[in-house]
Amino acid sequence: MSVYKQFTPRDYAVVPFNAHKQYTLNSSSAAFNDIDYFTSSYSSTNINLYTSGNIKYQQINHLYYKNYITDINNKFGGENYLKHKRALYKEANILSIPAGLYGYEIKPGSFFLSSSHRKIIDDSYGNLIISGTNIDDYITDPRSTLLNIGPIEGYKKYDLNIYDGYIKPTRYYRKGDERVNVVNSYSTPFDKYEYDDSYFLNKTYYNNVAFSEKILHPSNNSQSKFPGIDFNGDNSEIKIYNNNKFNFNSDDDFSIEFWVNVPTMSNQGDKMFLIEKSTTETTFPLLQTSASSQIISKNVDSYPFKIYLRKPTATSTNPNYVSPITFLSFEKQNDKQQNSLNAVPLEYDKQHHIVCVQSASKIFIYKNTIKSTEKTVLSGVYRNNADIYIGNEGGNTNYFSGSLSQIKIYDKALSPTQVKNNYESSNGSPYIGNIFYSQGLVTITHPKYQYILNKAGYGIGTMTIDDSGPIELPDVPGIFTVGGVPGTAASLQAIFGINQLKFQGSHLIYENEYKCTIDENEYNNTLNPSVRKLKTHTSPDLSNFATGSLFKPYVTTIGLYNESNELLVVGKLGQPLRTSNETDTTIILRWDT
Repeated sequence: MSVYKQFTPRDYAVVPFNAHKQYTLNSSSAAFNDIDYFTSSYSSTNINLYTSGNIKYQQINHLYYKNYITDINNKFGGENYLKHKRALYKEANILSIPAGLYGYEIKPGSFFLSSSHRKIIDDSYGNLIISGTNIDDYITDPRSTLLNIGPIEGYKKYDLNIYDGYIKPTRYYRKGDERVNVVNSYSTPFDKYEYDDSYFLNKTYYNNVAFSEKILHPSNNSQSKFPGIDFNGDNSEIKIYNNNKFNFNSDDDFSIEFWVNVPTMSNQGDKMFLIEKSTTETTFPLLQTSASSQIISKNVDSYPFKIYLRKPTATSTNPNYVSPITFLSFEKQNDKQQNSLNAVPLEYDKQHHIVCVQSASKIFIYKNTIKSTEKTVLSGVYRNNADIYIGNEGGNTNYFSGSLSQIKIYDKALSPTQVKNNYESSNGSPYIGNIFYSQGLVTITHPKYQYILNKAGYGIGTMTIDDSGPIELPDVPGIFTVGGVPGTAASLQAIFGINQLKFQGSHLIYENEYKCTIDENEYNNTLNPSVRKLKTHTSPDLSNFATGSLFKPYVTTIGLYNESNELLVVGKLGQPLRTSNETDTTIILRWDT
């Protein structure tokens, strides 16, 4: 005889949860599990959309990077503006992990990639960093960077002729044809505007500038190029309309950072302005219909900053002397017509990393991490309604001839450590790429670190394994690397190679829970032969000890059946369980699927 009891909806529950499975892979196991490696690149001249690298570049750009802040609804990946930073430069190396490994997602904070040269981890917010990096030694809160003109996408020269999603009528594209050629001079269309690279999306206007690529830090290799802006010395400029967040009084801390290269300027005037908020105000720029409708007024009573170059004063004995240096000046003026001025010398035809700082009523300049002497900021009002001009003074004089890159204004004084780190990284960011947890994509985007996943033909993509020794000792086994060049010196082997890949995959598990409740008057009989007078289950007579009211059988096995009385799940108890005579007995059965 069998007795069954039907479950009600309150008796069972299905609870989903993530189980984290640890993966530790080397070259062979990564290849076996179909972990793929891709190179992708953007070509700024005559782009052919059918090139593999360009296709992959456009794919990740479209899905993850392009217009990330303004078009978040159409982008994959995390949506944390304050913690997640996305910046795609001209190249990106990509690691693709199959969904069968990571499941629902790669667990944030579990990613680790080691080569013989670097160790990479994620910061739990979708950013990749070099292991050991102290994030606090960088400016990572985007709200502290008031202006940021990298320009990150300055290398996309043909894109600068596109606005409102359309190519200008003078440009055409047909399927199979190459894309638009490089433009040598660019201006924002008169009735349009574009955004800078900051969190605040400042409206930015370019006029007669050119975009090029720059090797900023002297130790960087020829591939570590960042977009820069070239000014022609005649009519080039960048303009940002007045905003009170750029007004800094004597008690405000702030920093202005940029890279500058000054060509020999013997044919230029005595001054060339780099960035200033001092002279020209546009009263109602948003209502303009033509250039003549701008109402211009001079504002010279006070200004929060001027940064300009000036030539050394010629002497009467040598009026034609051309100095091998110029001086970069950082200046403020209050409403009492009193100046605070600091200056450092710059050599021509070299990249210089400049940070002009105001801290605790002192101003000073860092040139390539070397701090100048401090000058006291005089008390008074330094605010005004002037626009910010980059590349000239007030939009009409003292034009700059040279290049700028990574132009930033911060609302705090950078520390010496932050200045040093910004100098070393070139773009002021500790992040070398991104990890998109739910898609299993790892991207190295920082130009300085493209070698980490190696170039085409090396690394995980082809699983080239090098265990040979250096050229000097060809018979001595070398350190195992993936992607190494056989027979090369150990120093070269060190920069090629992926040794280990680790991460945790979050796999969705369902916990099924059934509550088997036995009322006190239920399941009081048993088919066990041991309670029969004749020790067989066919005997109808119970032993004397099983006929009293105190007799209760012990439960040893729980079975779950379907409507056809087919056993689906069986559970064995660790020890027999006696049901209660006074209360209900509930046995909880759980299993995972």
